[in-house]
Amino acid sequence: MTQKELSRYETIKRLIKGEINGTEAAKQINLSVRQVRRLKFRVRKVGVKGIIHGSRGKSGNRRMSKEKIEKIEIIIKKKYADFGPTFAAEKLRECHQIKIGKETLRQLMIDWGFWQVKSRKKNKEYRKWRQRKEYYGQMIQFDGSYHHWFETRAPECCLLGAIDDATGRITKLKFVHDEGVMPVFAF
Repeated sequence: MTQKELSRYETIKRLIKGEINGTEAAKQINLSVRQVRRLKFRVRKVGVKGIIHGSRGKSGNRRMSKEKIEKIEIIIKKKYADFGPTFAAEKLRECHQIKIGKETLRQLMIDWGFWQVKSRKKNKEYRKWRQRKEYYGQMIQFDGSYHHWFETRAPECCLLGAIDDATGRITKLKFVHDEGVMPVFAF
């Protein structure tokens, strides 16, 4: 039994003894009152085993047979050893009429050594917030924003804007048709 299940069993025992009520037990083990009632009934009926999930130790209902897994391994080895899991799953379905999920096939290919797990990239250095410039005009930030600025009275246009970094004040705004080279240079 896990620690969580032991804790649940202790709470259910206290519930059966009458030390706490069902609502209090539900709060303690973070389940609904209905689930606590169900656990209480099972503990009274079969004892400690009533806390443990009924399907523990059993194989899943959707588990593939060993024969099918071996057949897939042979096909992958012969024809698709250099394929990625997604493409290999598509080829198995298309050419061999074998339905298998790409993630299931990925796990199998990792076990067989045809696919290697790729680790996620980590940030090399921490980027901290840049200090604002000290003086007005030292740096101007510029961008364009496309929007229906005039609702239905005019077509969509681009608002070019410039903001001073030191003060955060808008230095210039201008409506143009697009954020092309000529409008930006004219800005």
